[in-house]
Amino acid sequence: MTPPSRSAVAARPSTTGSRPESRHHRLWSLFATQGPHSNRNARNLLITTTLALVAIGLMMVLSASSVELVAAGKSPFDTFRKQLMWAGIGGVALVVCAFIPLRAYRRLAWPILLGSFVVSLLVFTPLGYEVQGNRNWIRVAGLTAQPSEFLKLSIVVWGGAVLARKARLLGDWKHMFVPVAPGAAIAILLVIAGKDLGTAMILALIAVALFFFAGASPKLFIGGIVAGVIGVGLAVVSSPNRMNRISAWLDPTAEGTAEGLGYQSAQALYGLAGGGVFGVGVGQSRQKVSWIPEAHNDFVFAILGEELGLVGALIVILLFAVLAFSIVRISKLADDLHTTYICGGVLVWIVGQAILNIAVVTGMIPVIGVPLPFISYGGSSMVAVLAAVGVLVSCSRATDRRTAGVA
Repeated sequence: MTPPSRSAVAARPSTTGSRPESRHHRLWSLFATQGPHSNRNARNLLITTTLALVAIGLMMVLSASSVELVAAGKSPFDTFRKQLMWAGIGGVALVVCAFIPLRAYRRLAWPILLGSFVVSLLVFTPLGYEVQGNRNWIRVAGLTAQPSEFLKLSIVVWGGAVLARKARLLGDWKHMFVPVAPGAAIAILLVIAGKDLGTAMILALIAVALFFFAGASPKLFIGGIVAGVIGVGLAVVSSPNRMNRISAWLDPTAEGTAEGLGYQSAQALYGLAGGGVFGVGVGQSRQKVSWIPEAHNDFVFAILGEELGLVGALIVILLFAVLAFSIVRISKLADDLHTTYICGGVLVWIVGQAILNIAVVTGMIPVIGVPLPFISYGGSSMVAVLAAVGVLVSCSRATDRRTAGVA
């Protein structure tokens, strides 16, 4: 047999190390900011990061809730099963929202908003009930839900559609703020009527984000922020419980604080400090054993920091940063104002809420009662944020269709 020529050997593709290089290329292509597949890569990165956060959340909910359930004579998997069920329902919501065309969200913007108002009003009917002083829950056929979580998504979709439709008129402050400002105000008032200041603050942040990305003038923008700060201040001073929380945060060493309203915050800090750099190990938290009440809820980050350490906490923070990056990429690659406004609203909602939750757990701000997206236990929150991710995927798919020249 005649040996192959030197030129033929040179032309033959080398197989040495081809698979590792291919995997490396595929991994980093998710972060590509240019190229024909940038939008698809941003979408894949968004979905991958979301799944990673949900998986971590399920693991931490199981760990944080199991000991208390066993002590109560129940199965250690009870809370985990519920959260897994809600994650599954949220996954279905993500897929459904992803396949609804973006133009349908524009057409349905007003029905979505009005429907969310109607459902939110149910908390003031016999279907509604209070949890720790907040009347923001409804119970139907044995299932509970928090309508205010879905108000966040409806304000994003509706506000983005209205502002995009009025894009050429936004130079006039009346068109900029009407009807978005009144609509957001109604949503905030509905939540405040149920005494849920934390959710009201997130709704206010979403409204501010929509106006910011729509290009509101600095004077109007700052004026809105000042009005919001004044509103929060009035809500705080009008509630003895909120004032006591502020006092507990300002002076955590005061006599009785660590045993009263500051108890949960103090125990959370003990947990974070006890975790060190690498943590005590998954399932090995000491603070979850009767020290942090309902540790799987708003203070689950303290258990995460104790069991996974500083490294684990930073990984979660990094995942939220990657999530933010992917949302920004989807927005920048889209030649559509509605997509820009939706991305901005969801970005501030999810990442802003994560920042607030972590700030509460680490003692940087007073306790305001907002869950850590994807991680804290809660069906309404899980379904709402996964549905929001589905809307972002729909926005990204619309960009693909426009790029391909499809209507």
